[in-house]
Amino acid sequence: MIIQRTRGRGVDIVLNSLTEEKLQASIRCLAKGGRFLEIGKFDMFSNNPLEIFAFSRGISFHGVSLDKLFSAEPEGKEVLWNKITEGLKNGAIKPLCRKVFEKDEIEAAFRHMAAGKHIGKV
Repeated sequence: MIIQRTRGRGVDIVLNSLTEEKLQASIRCLAKGGRFLEIGKFDMFSNNPLEIFAFSRGISFHGVSLDKLFSAEPEGKEVLWNKITEGLKNGAIKPLCRKVFEKDEIEAAFRHMAAGKHIGKV
């Protein structure tokens, strides 16, 4: 669908946390010279293979270990914090859609999720 919507071009960047065949499908969505940022760990720790042919389109693949931020030097954390704050202020970063249920609404929350029509975090 992404290839169709982009008229065969694909996208420049994929921020991925999907696994196995969905990871492979995400790679196929990249445009020539696109960048793939993998934030999931399952495929990396399972040593799952990549379809190497994708690299013939000049793409790059980057494993991003977000957990490394917790042990980063204070200067690095400050730079990242400033970039995130700036991105939120100028609208480049938008918070995820979310639906919050109260603790006495557990049944309603499960029904909402079971319907499978939600977008974002529940």
